[in-house]
Amino acid sequence: MMLAFLQVAPSALQQFTLMMVLKAVAVVAVAGLLIRWLTQSLESVSQRSARSRFLVKWLQPVLRITIWFGAIMLCFNLLAPSRETFLASVASFGIALGLGAQDLVKNVVGGLVVLADHPFQLGDRVKIGDAYGEIDHIGLRSTKLTTPDDTRVTIPNAQILTERVFNANSGVPDCQVVTDIFLPPDTRPEVAQRIGREAAVCSPFLLARKPIVVLTTQGFERRAFLRLRIKCYVYDHRFEPRIQSDITARASRELVRLGLLQRWSQGSSTQLPNSGVGMSDLGAA
Repeated sequence: MMLAFLQVAPSALQQFTLMMVLKAVAVVAVAGLLIRWLTQSLESVSQRSARSRFLVKWLQPVLRITIWFGAIMLCFNLLAPSRETFLASVASFGIALGLGAQDLVKNVVGGLVVLADHPFQLGDRVKIGDAYGEIDHIGLRSTKLTTPDDTRVTIPNAQILTERVFNANSGVPDCQVVTDIFLPPDTRPEVAQRIGREAAVCSPFLLARKPIVVLTTQGFERRAFLRLRIKCYVYDHRFEPRIQSDITARASRELVRLGLLQRWSQGSSTQLPNSGVGMSDLGAA
């Protein structure tokens, strides 16, 4: 292949003209502008219609990648009018990949697998490795998500193929939210469960048609504690941090009013147990 490329390349390169290159550049520019316009238009539609938000977001990466592939094929057609030029272009592309673009190829293959296997889509709230947040970009090379504290995380698509992916909502607006509250070990479980359930029911972010599960378990981490776990559904996963904060605030006010948290502050410098909420608790009992 290398010998054939060296024989064909000089004559093939002579067939390139300034007009052909300008046409290819114009195709790429038009594709970029079209993708930008489509992305903005679809995003506007998704913001106006909550019901169609996930369908519209699913269309975005599909249309974007389809347009880019169409633009690339059109550029090959413009820059390779003859069979020899086409073969030389393909050989050059293959050599470039073989010399230094293996990671890029892996990421592109990973992007195609993500689109075909569909483990998540735009708007889903997922955990990939140590990153957790809302998917806002699915590209051929990488996938990007925004964490609850508004940090943008870029994940190569090749890494997604080897990582476990946790999807909280799978293409629907609502998702389950887990909130843990730690109490003194001698707290009566039935009282704690009642307070937790009332805090969830009173939250304005609750999806009332889904079940509420309130559990208590004993544990020890630096000190003994009773863990109150409240599992409920938020009507829009974008409000997950808000419902966690709202439930915690409501339950804490009632616990303080009843004097159930006094032991935490009675002459003890021992740290409280770590509170783990969110995707790490998905599926926990």
